[in-house]
Amino acid sequence: MTDFDAPQTIRRLYWLTGLFGLVGVVSYFVVQGTLSAAGFAIGALSSFGNLWIFERISHSIAPGDEPKKTWKAGAFVIRYFILFFVAYATIKTLGVNPLAVILGLLASTAAVLTSITYELFRSLLSSRSRTE
Repeated sequence: MTDFDAPQTIRRLYWLTGLFGLVGVVSYFVVQGTLSAAGFAIGALSSFGNLWIFERISHSIAPGDEPKKTWKAGAFVIRYFILFFVAYATIKTLGVNPLAVILGLLASTAAVLTSITYELFRSLLSSRSRTE
């Protein structure tokens, strides 16, 4: 991936995360009802927020001219504790199916895996067309 492809890939990750979140909410709504769909939605929104925070923190600690703040590196770890507490509070407060919340939290992971697969196939197809 080049520097030119990076913003497009990030945009694709946001779109895929939203798409997986939407598909999951609709699926849970049809199969298990409103409460499980709400649990999945909260998990997916948390996953989307985690992706956004990850991108912001990555840019802030990347090499560059501006001075670095050490607390931003610690934020990488803290965001996992926040996700755990959001999931725990959602499950305990709403009494939803824990699996719905956990699968919602994995929406950005599914988006990353899908994006990686897309990039691999795109790279494979472009390398084949260059060799012919």
